Amino acid sequence: MKINFPLPTDGEYHQYCQECYSEDIHRIFEGEKTFYLCNKCSAKSPRLIVVDPKTTWWIDEVTKEYWHESVGIFVFNEDNEALFFERTNYPFAFAIPAGHLDTGEKAEMAAIRELEEETGIKINAVKLFSEEDVIGDQCSRGADNHRWHLYTAHVKNIGEIKINDEGLRPTWLTLEEALQKELVYPVRYFIEKYGSKLLA
Repeated sequence: MKINFPLPTDGEYHQYCQECYSEDIHRIFEGEKTFYLCNKCSAKSPRLIVVDPKTTWWIDEVTKEYWHESVGIFVFNEDNEALFFERTNYPFAFAIPAGHLDTGEKAEMAAIRELEEETGIKINAVKLFSEEDVIGDQCSRGADNHRWHLYTAHVKNIGEIKINDEGLRPTWLTLEEALQKELVYPVRYFIEKYGSKLLA
C-alpha cells in the first residue's frame, strides 16, 4: 500500500482508515472475522493503516510503499506434517505461526515468541531457513510487502494446540495437503518455492 499522507512523528500508536485516513475507527466482528468500521466515511475493511512504534516498518523512498518486517515458522511433527490454523484477522486463510518483528527484537527470538503466543508451544531453538522480501504479502495493518525471516522446527509429543484469538481450528497437514487449502499469500509462496526443502 502506498502512503500518500504525512505519517505522525510523535512516537505514538496510530491507526487510520484506508479510505479517508481518519483515526475515528472501531472494531467490529462478522461471525469469526474481524473488520474495522470508519465512523467518518462509513468504510468497512478488514485492514487499517497502522503506525506502531513497537514494530519494524518503513516507507520506500521511491515507491512510497509501506513495508513491515515479519517472522514465521513452519513447525513439523514426527509425521512431517506442518501446523496450520485459520486466521480470524485479515488475511482470512490458513496460516503458520507468524507475526511482525518488534523494534530492536532479534528475529529468532521473535519466531519463538510468536510460536508460544499463538499456539502455546514452547521451544528453545529454531532453524533459520530464509530471509527474503515477499512482494504482495498483504496484512491487516496496511503493508503489502514484508521482509520475512522464515524459520523451521521439528517437535515431538505435542498435545492439544490452543490457538490465541488470532486463529481457529489448528490442524496438522503435509505440505501437499496444505496446497489444497486456501493459504495466506506468503505461506503458499514459500511452499511452492521450496517444497520439501522446508523439511530439511
